[in-house]
Amino acid sequence: MKQKAVLTPVRRNRVRDQVFDQFQEQVVKGVWKPGEKLPSENELATSLGVSRVSIREGLQKLVALGFLETRHGEGTFVKELTPDLHLNSLFPMLILEHTSVFHVLEYRRSMDTGAAALAVRRATADDIAELERIMGVMKDCRDDPALFAEADLDFHLAVAKAAKNPVFIKVNSIIKSVLSASMAGIVRALGSRDGLLYHRKILDAIKARDERLAIRLMDEHVVRTIERLEKGRQKTTESL
Repeated sequence: MKQKAVLTPVRRNRVRDQVFDQFQEQVVKGVWKPGEKLPSENELATSLGVSRVSIREGLQKLVALGFLETRHGEGTFVKELTPDLHLNSLFPMLILEHTSVFHVLEYRRSMDTGAAALAVRRATADDIAELERIMGVMKDCRDDPALFAEADLDFHLAVAKAAKNPVFIKVNSIIKSVLSASMAGIVRALGSRDGLLYHRKILDAIKARDERLAIRLMDEHVVRTIERLEKGRQKTTESL
């Protein structure tokens, strides 16, 4: 038996967010099934008690995230949900919600320590060679914040790849995309010394197959980055 969509009139505050949340819930819970055509904008606007503009924006956001697709002359349809779709939707959601760099780094602290642990166990000779190559790039461009930042992010992605877990790889790719816009600024603020020091030690721990050391060093590296950024922000605030 087909489930009936349960849509409730939304409150006046944060109308667009509420419209989007209700639409997303219908898709994720399977009320609106893959391949199914959605009701018209007019019908949805009546159900929720909002304008067609709010409806259109909610639908467009879900199209951008890959949950829905618009077929010219036919309407809007639900796409097949896959694990990759949910991971792909994480990046634009982070951008749209203006996620703080500090929040991303806090998440990265947990993720990167886990990736480092798996890399110790699973890294191949090719993985080690790639990490060494990136270390060479970091050393060569240590005075260029933009290039160093790119290599820094590449190093963490290479560790995730060495972990041989597709979820780590996918999420780290997303985190790289989120941080890429601000990473050069972080390098300008903090310099390249810590990155070179910690990445070298982390790589050596992976090569030595020392899991506990790799975890500790990765944790220290991310925590120190957060603490130094926080300290710099506090000094900036105090000087204003």
